[in-house]
Amino acid sequence: MNYIKIINRTENSIEVELINDDHSLSNLLKDILLEKKDKVVMASYDIEHPVLDPETGRYISNPKLIVKTTDGNNPEDVLKEALNDVIDLCNKSLESLNQ
Repeated sequence: MNYIKIINRTENSIEVELINDDHSLSNLLKDILLEKKDKVVMASYDIEHPVLDPETGRYISNPKLIVKTTDGNNPEDVLKEALNDVIDLCNKSLESLNQ
């Protein structure tokens, strides 16, 4: 199953749907993207009212993340860079806990 579905892509923007997510990854990605001021003009997400997943007991939805980049910056590459930043953040947190 794909976790990220590309809804729309242009030269300087991408809109993706995060399958079965809530605000957790969407909000984190938005914040990391907005820190890339030299590459990102706008980053935002929209989430419809979540529903309760009967199997997990967790409220889920499919947030839509929209990223607009500056000229010459591929929006898909910038999104991948932000996802790698999330991985790095998690790895650093784990290292700190293991000390």
